[in-house]
Amino acid sequence: MYHVKQADLVIIGSGAAGTMSAIYAHRVDPKLKVVVLDKSKMETSGGAGRGMDALNTVALPPYSQPEDVVELLTKVTEGVLDQDVAYRFGEVCPRMVADLEQIMDRGKGDLFPVDEDGNYQLLYLHPINKPLLLPMDGEEMKRALAHAVRETGAEVMDRTPALKIITSDGKVCGVLAVNIRTGHYYYIKTKAVCLTTGAAGRMGLSSSGYLAGTYEFPGCSGDGYTMAYEAGAELVNMECFQANTLLKDHQGPSCGYVAAPRGAYTINPWEQRTWSHGYSSGDSKMGSWKRFAQGKGPIYLKMDHLPEEMIQIIEKIQWGNERTSRGLFHHGRQQDYRNANAVELAFAEEIGVCGGHSSSGVLSDVDGATCVPGLYVAGDVDGGLPHSYLGGALAMGGIIGEAAAHFAAGVPEPAQRSGLKAWLRKEAEEFEAPLRREGGLPTTLVEYKARTRVQYYLKPPKNPVFMEKAAWWMERIRQEDLPQIQAVDMHDLLKAHEIKSILRVGEMMARSSLFRDESRWGYQHWRTDLPAKKPEWDRAWVVIKKGPEGGMELEKRPVPGYKWDYPTAMEYAYPDLEFDTGPMFEKGPEWKNPTDDPWMKKHLDAQGMATPRLFMPKEED
Repeated sequence: MYHVKQADLVIIGSGAAGTMSAIYAHRVDPKLKVVVLDKSKMETSGGAGRGMDALNTVALPPYSQPEDVVELLTKVTEGVLDQDVAYRFGEVCPRMVADLEQIMDRGKGDLFPVDEDGNYQLLYLHPINKPLLLPMDGEEMKRALAHAVRETGAEVMDRTPALKIITSDGKVCGVLAVNIRTGHYYYIKTKAVCLTTGAAGRMGLSSSGYLAGTYEFPGCSGDGYTMAYEAGAELVNMECFQANTLLKDHQGPSCGYVAAPRGAYTINPWEQRTWSHGYSSGDSKMGSWKRFAQGKGPIYLKMDHLPEEMIQIIEKIQWGNERTSRGLFHHGRQQDYRNANAVELAFAEEIGVCGGHSSSGVLSDVDGATCVPGLYVAGDVDGGLPHSYLGGALAMGGIIGEAAAHFAAGVPEPAQRSGLKAWLRKEAEEFEAPLRREGGLPTTLVEYKARTRVQYYLKPPKNPVFMEKAAWWMERIRQEDLPQIQAVDMHDLLKAHEIKSILRVGEMMARSSLFRDESRWGYQHWRTDLPAKKPEWDRAWVVIKKGPEGGMELEKRPVPGYKWDYPTAMEYAYPDLEFDTGPMFEKGPEWKNPTDDPWMKKHLDAQGMATPRLFMPKEED
């Protein structure tokens, strides 16, 4: 069944950024018709669906200023940054924190800690000497945000993922979505879209082989990246990979951001620390890689030296606010934080791309606007504000909600699409093809194949031949396997659609990694053939966009001019990977084999062919 709706603003993804977009848009204009789409249920969707324990990066005077955010992001992005966007984020942090307290009905000093003077108490974590982490007792945060959105009167369509962002004359005019429970399709005419779909977390695959992890929201397959790309938006830094340190076998956060500010750190069995700080950046990832490359793994999150009270606090946060499954996992393995080497970590088992936890995503400006009029981005899909975590999602989510509301007020309603019924029927038939196919490949098999290729060929340290093969594999799977997928129900059908996004984003990762002919961001873009930064790539994006002929176009583009002169390098060096393994076996003068093989040729000739017909080229007419 097909439904046509009219909206002023459509929000795609109802995580932290999406809910804030809806709330702030309503504040600008309560009469605004807002539609919120999500793959899951708004109350528990997104990367912070269970709640959150901190705003990982935030500027709150007097402990930190907006300039401190600019300093941090200039450094961890190694200069590849629009400083104006970073400053805008730092500037609105106090408003965002106050609004979150109001939305959650929590007074000052209740949701966030304050010092004896009533100032918010920030902690040190980041690789600059400024405190920027704000602890939070936010177990019910997402449910409170969802309640606030429903109170605005916005139309919330749970379990209704967007399939496409529609444009006319290069401007946003509509969104196509489908409800995976009912199978109903929705064409929503709209003046603006807030794209808040999260990271491309389901890219590589862990050594466990499980397709579902618990680090990102499991629906984060890169749909937002692909929809923005197809709509004409530009993406940046897709060569800057997210390579997480995870809890071994749990495929969830290592929770170093919970434990590190409270005195924990990572070590190997010989009590050697992996790095000097716990922030998830390219230099600290190099430290983890080094221990494993030296054969000096595994690595552990060391907490047994902490006071009992602090261990209990960490347990409460990690097993409550973060992931309830984590406590069950530890209990099943009889692991106690009070014992040495109790918490084993895994490194870079699953690579992906993310704006909030790294630098890769859709390019945006200080208002979260893209190059497509009417399209705004925030959160982990946003490459314009890198390394901003939950604080950036909340703050920029509010900013794009306001900006999109003002934009919608200034443009006319989009015209009715001609031939809409026929177009909807065609889109539905294409989407449902795997469901109507008799026999074929299971979605799980094709997703496994795609993600193992991403992991095998793109995991750093990068090799240019591997990157080329990754791009080749993405196209091969797209051409050979996608037409053979068989879906068994609507949920499975969505998985088939998500595989298309995985392949498209995987291609972006491979091609941009080849295009940036240097190494940068420590482990995150480390090319073994070019293991050093090049001055000509300083302060430069790799921009990806869809070309007029449908192909993927890449260009080098300088970031906007700097206003603050902060360090643009982290403290690390790329290691020399030349290994001396000693002398090899030397062949003696008698080591000679015949130059032909008459015995095998005789057997092949007896079969009437020199080469099996399966591999022979077809004869031309």
